[in-house]
Amino acid sequence: MRKNLKTIVTVFTVLSLIFTLVGCGQQPAPQTTTEAPTTVAPTTSEPEDEGIRTDVVVIGAGAAGLAAAIEANRAGARVILLEKMPFVGGSTLLSGGIVLATNSPIQQDQGIEDSAEALAQYWLDRAEGNADEDLLTFVAEKSGETIAWLMDNGVEFSDNISAGGTSPVLRLHYTKADRGFGLIKPLEEVAINEGVVIMLQTTAQKLLLNNANEVNGVVAIDKDGKEIIIDTKAVVLATGGFDRSEDMKDQYAPVASGHISYSNAGNVGDGFLMAEEAGAEMIYKDGVIGFRGLDGSVPYTSAIGGLIWQPHLYVDSEGNRFTNEVIDYPIFYQNMAENGSEVFYLLFDQAKYVESLDEAIERGFAYKASTLEELAQLTGMDEDVLIGTVSRYNDLAESGEDTDFGKPAALMNPLTEGDFYAVAVKPATLGTFGGPVINTDTEVLRPDGTAIFGLFAAGEVANGQFFYKEYPASGTSIQMSFTLGRVAGMKAVEHASLYGCIGHDH
Repeated sequence: MRKNLKTIVTVFTVLSLIFTLVGCGQQPAPQTTTEAPTTVAPTTSEPEDEGIRTDVVVIGAGAAGLAAAIEANRAGARVILLEKMPFVGGSTLLSGGIVLATNSPIQQDQGIEDSAEALAQYWLDRAEGNADEDLLTFVAEKSGETIAWLMDNGVEFSDNISAGGTSPVLRLHYTKADRGFGLIKPLEEVAINEGVVIMLQTTAQKLLLNNANEVNGVVAIDKDGKEIIIDTKAVVLATGGFDRSEDMKDQYAPVASGHISYSNAGNVGDGFLMAEEAGAEMIYKDGVIGFRGLDGSVPYTSAIGGLIWQPHLYVDSEGNRFTNEVIDYPIFYQNMAENGSEVFYLLFDQAKYVESLDEAIERGFAYKASTLEELAQLTGMDEDVLIGTVSRYNDLAESGEDTDFGKPAALMNPLTEGDFYAVAVKPATLGTFGGPVINTDTEVLRPDGTAIFGLFAAGEVANGQFFYKEYPASGTSIQMSFTLGRVAGMKAVEHASLYGCIGHDH
């Protein structure tokens, strides 16, 4: 009996040691905070025992990051969510609050007929075949489920669903109120209430790898400049794009060099650099989410910022018409980029006057003149070219057919009655294309196709396989961010579980 008891005790001791070695003996991370803990350890490729320990670190608290953190936490992991800005939300917070999807509960209730296959094919067509069909199909198939997930987590959508891009299918879902804030605020509340550790004003600077080139930690800097070492079993990159970095745009998206950016101010490409340093295969196609605007200081959701949507005559810096003015905005941007002018002008006559023109003039974004000749002088356009362009546009409007660019006749309103106005409009971006190559498990891949152990990515930081030159439709990037963010969170926990026990009790 004593011999059997001794055997049982020995087995129990060995099992306890094994569990300790694989991670069950680690101390739990702090519970919930909005500021970074100040535990400091030396920078090293092998995190020290006195550093912070957790199961999953998510870098970036935008749409993808919040979704990843929530799902990883619900799967039982200890999760730390790092965000360099003083608030969560990323570029999604600044967005119009649109999520594109097929087969959502709202679409099903309204009897809207669509399919994941059709959506994936639309995305592939807009990418001219230069996209990963498996990833497109994967997201399309899960897109309706993502809308349901958002609704379950407190996001309220309008019943009004519209078409977007160049497709007539009703796929665009709008938040009921507060645009992008209506997407982010409910998820932030869920993350906090369910115990995700959110460390604001904490900038991830480097991924730590062990001797086998497996990701096992993160180096970050808190708001006071103190270095933090986090020992983790998995990392999710969700850091957004790079269009706030002129250097990165010059290198990887020269089409947008010098253009206005409406993305989150923190989108400087740090996640791209971390992935590349970890050995990821990187992909760039010189594409962006193209847009237009008056100035970076003027939100496109404001009254004068919204002037860009007026369906009137647009001309380049010489006074030439260059596009169908009501074409899909990413295509409009491409036409601006191909034209090459630094500034374009949206023209009004007195019959089309709106009050916001007065503010635009006062702030230096628009010009007013009694004649077209005077307007040309004020803006620097060629007088003869401008007069000829307006004359041609008026003739097309009178004929009832735009044989030059195919604009609908109902929107071909002539410019005949002074005063005349010119609003200066510049090319802009809402985001970028590129980043580390991933698979449908959101694992980050090396050039040889193998996964970097412990590293996952989702959102704008890893969208290079989804797009080519033109953005396909509003709400696409946010859909991909939420869907793949959820997947990344769950897959990160599966990976962390390979080390043994996870969670706050271990």
